[in-house]
Amino acid sequence: MAVLIEGYSIVVNKAQAARKADALAALSTVDSSLHPMALCADNDLLRIGFLDLQAVRVFMTALQEAGLINAADAEAGQSADMVMVTQFGEMEGQCDWLKVQFTKLKDNTLICLAGLNAPEAVKGVAMPKGWTLEHSILKRFFEERSHFMDENYEFVRSEPMHTIYRNPETQREVRLLKLSYVPADKADLQ
Repeated sequence: MAVLIEGYSIVVNKAQAARKADALAALSTVDSSLHPMALCADNDLLRIGFLDLQAVRVFMTALQEAGLINAADAEAGQSADMVMVTQFGEMEGQCDWLKVQFTKLKDNTLICLAGLNAPEAVKGVAMPKGWTLEHSILKRFFEERSHFMDENYEFVRSEPMHTIYRNPETQREVRLLKLSYVPADKADLQ
């Protein structure tokens, strides 16, 4: 299986975390202060979603103090216990046990998934209980990021899966993955 990645997500390898009693205690402190759709898990992974980067950093620090190793801070040869991934597929640090990919729902909503890095195909997605797009972290994070891009970057063009912006300082193009996939017209693909 895989877990849905929304907003800024901390993905924890459950087997590795289970070997550290302090880490289990720290993970149990996850409470109602989180978004109602913040948690989901499959047999291997726990995903905790956030809208605010500072809140992610605070919680990751607490988990590190409890003994978990963050992929962004792992030293050469050291296996991470957790990693931060955004719903746009950006992973903070190297994490050899995690595979990130995209798929679309029946309504053409693009979603980011994370699963154990295994050769077999993903056979299901763990989503928060009662998940709906309308009330999800996925939608709110996308809307906030789109608003930020519109205010701070220059719009360049729209593609089927991305909106392209230009950073006004560096002049580099930045791709923002769209929330809804619109199939390309075959004439546009030639």
